[in-house]
Amino acid sequence: MPGMTGLELLQTIRQLGMHDIKVGFVTTESSARHLDEAHRNGAAFVVNKPFNTEELKQAVLSVLQDASGVEDAIEAAAPAQPPTAAAVPRQAIDVAEIASILSLSSIVCKIERIEPVPIEHVKLPYVIGIYSAPDSKAVDAVCLMDLNAACMLGGAMAKQSADQVKAAILAKTLNRDVYENCTSFLSDLSGMISRSSGKRGTLSSSHLVQKPFGKLFELMGNNYGRADLSISFPAYGDGFISVLLS
Repeated sequence: MPGMTGLELLQTIRQLGMHDIKVGFVTTESSARHLDEAHRNGAAFVVNKPFNTEELKQAVLSVLQDASGVEDAIEAAAPAQPPTAAAVPRQAIDVAEIASILSLSSIVCKIERIEPVPIEHVKLPYVIGIYSAPDSKAVDAVCLMDLNAACMLGGAMAKQSADQVKAAILAKTLNRDVYENCTSFLSDLSGMISRSSGKRGTLSSSHLVQKPFGKLFELMGNNYGRADLSISFPAYGDGFISVLLS
């Protein structure tokens, strides 16, 4: 580009307050420092040359999957005031059951409860699953998976190598197979979440979210039950899952 670099253009766009514009890079740049700088300035993806058509397609898809309706979808899941008592019986999220669900896919991992993680510390983008009763617009629960958990879990189900998973985490990109595997896992959690919430809900939608938003902050603070979990994969690393009952 004459006159400025792509990174300088991105920085200028952000300085002008145009934060909703999605910017991706197709570049020969391979320096980890420069790639990290691009992501810190809000790059939606980075695809290195040479690349194939499918690689670029999946990178763009990761941006298009950022469903604009996710904020409206959890509107009913964010009470204005912290709840004082649950209207229906609640049960603790069953860590052993999550591990059992994953074991059916021959996935070896370790899941542990952890202290609540502030939403601003969760690695973007993240996958959100929304659970509702059939024919109901009310949201019964929300499950959030950070970038690491989504790439590792979806990648493991897709039989990706550790190098492929790590590259996806660095590029902040979930390809179609990985995203669909994450959605499948979220769907498998429906029964456990229904028992925990005391409501008969199923996975109504899943979304790839590129940035946090007000209703999510509100829900993370005001809910009828929350379980934060670390999920660790040998050779892959650690990720984070949060289940919020509304």
